Amino acid sequence: MLVKLLHFGCNWWARFGSDPGDPDRYTRHAAYYNSTGIRRGGKTRRCWIVPGLVRFNGVGDFNPHFPQRSLGHTFVAAECDSLFGGNRLLLGKRAAGGAAPDRYLVVISSELHGRLDFLFSGWKSPHAQVIAASQRDQAQEAMLLMKPGDWVRSNCGFWRLALSPESRFGAALDLCEERSPA
Repeated sequence: MLVKLLHFGCNWWARFGSDPGDPDRYTRHAAYYNSTGIRRGGKTRRCWIVPGLVRFNGVGDFNPHFPQRSLGHTFVAAECDSLFGGNRLLLGKRAAGGAAPDRYLVVISSELHGRLDFLFSGWKSPHAQVIAASQRDQAQEAMLLMKPGDWVRSNCGFWRLALSPESRFGAALDLCEERSPA
């Protein structure tokens, strides 16, 4: 599967190799993780209601010092798995230039998109896949794999993923009318 990165969640962490005899253990055996979270008092907490993460291995085409440089790029990904009590999406190397993505990684936040009702079965289109979701009080963040035309519903209306040559990365969430997009 090919996944184009449009957004990242606010929660980052890393794990490093444990072989002290390997001088490259900090790059070769490293894994970098991104997920949803809630920022409070200068700290980010997971507050997962749907546990999950995106993983980049240290040997891939991801630069942990400049993660934003990966936005807009398409990566080769394994199918999303449910392991260790949560959803896991492994992103490998960047796809060849011009490769059409199968899915887009999108992050929705209550701050930018309005409040989501996770208990309502119609809060997202049927084919949009939740990787992770965090919620605490009124603050929310959700990470999804979406295809063009997929949507999420917030208290502000419907946000639909649309291909757009005018948008920064060729696709963006657009606010639609108050009814479900076709």
